[in-house]
Amino acid sequence: MPDERSRDAARYALLTAAVVAAAVGGYVGYVLFPRFDLPAVTGAGTLLLAAAAGFAAFFSPCSFPLLATLLARHAGDQGTARRRLGRAAAFAAALAVGATVFVLAVGGLFAFGGRSMAGAVTFTSTAGRSIRIVVGVLLVVLGAVQADKLAISFRRFEPSIHGALKRQARLRRRHPVAGTALFGFGYLAAGFG
Repeated sequence: MPDERSRDAARYALLTAAVVAAAVGGYVGYVLFPRFDLPAVTGAGTLLLAAAAGFAAFFSPCSFPLLATLLARHAGDQGTARRRLGRAAAFAAALAVGATVFVLAVGGLFAFGGRSMAGAVTFTSTAGRSIRIVVGVLLVVLGAVQADKLAISFRRFEPSIHGALKRQARLRRRHPVAGTALFGFGYLAAGFG
């Protein structure tokens, strides 16, 4: 039993070190980013506010029930409570890794070339207005379809995505943790707009 506790303590220490390293790396990236010339105190406060907002986003009405049901589904009925908790933690970590890879990819895209393109799109620019109009019209149309006020069927698109869905289901059966990481990536990609 003491050997198991020492392994758990070592894992916890490793996890804590990884979180601290990620936080320090994020802060260093924030400080080195040339766009902001904020004092360190203001920058640290902004970073803490952004981290708190990101943490609070997990408890939003739409994503928190989804996260809980996903983790409960993967925990299963087999084994001891400790084993179920370990499985849930593994799937939660995989989901977080997939989401993190997406966020890092988008950040990298903006860091390496998207900055000039994104800098031209402001709330009042022609491009910004066009994007808001197109997205607004699309949301109104989809809302009318959902409320059965507009008869548009998306069934014709189903055959084109069945192959992708079958491949994803096969991946989840063969490699459930990797499938969950892919789901985390796809979930953020789908909600990015």
